[in-house]
Amino acid sequence: MTDIGLIITYLLIGAAIIACIASPIIQMKNDFNKIKKMLLPIAGLMSVIILAIIISSNEVLPEYTNNQGELISASSSKIIGGCLISFYILSIAIICSIIYTEFLYKYFQNGKK
Repeated sequence: MTDIGLIITYLLIGAAIIACIASPIIQMKNDFNKIKKMLLPIAGLMSVIILAIIISSNEVLPEYTNNQGELISASSSKIIGGCLISFYILSIAIICSIIYTEFLYKYFQNGKK
């Protein structure tokens, strides 16, 4: 009985994922401005990740092992370092945007547009 409930749960999650992906695509059809508004943040995020991977180091220290005790490769080290750097960059950007919207904007303009 548990297997049937688990299968139904997986099917409903799959249907929700498909609906979440298909709905914006259906709403945007043939409107270039909406497509541009959707693609610009995705392109910005990808550029931050690619830049972070490019500037990260591929150094592999003896402590960098996988779960079998083998050293990870230099490319894996570079990708992991790039993901960490992109996390730091995005975290700083989010914190700065929160500070701007919550404190500076309300302080200097009293929350009015």
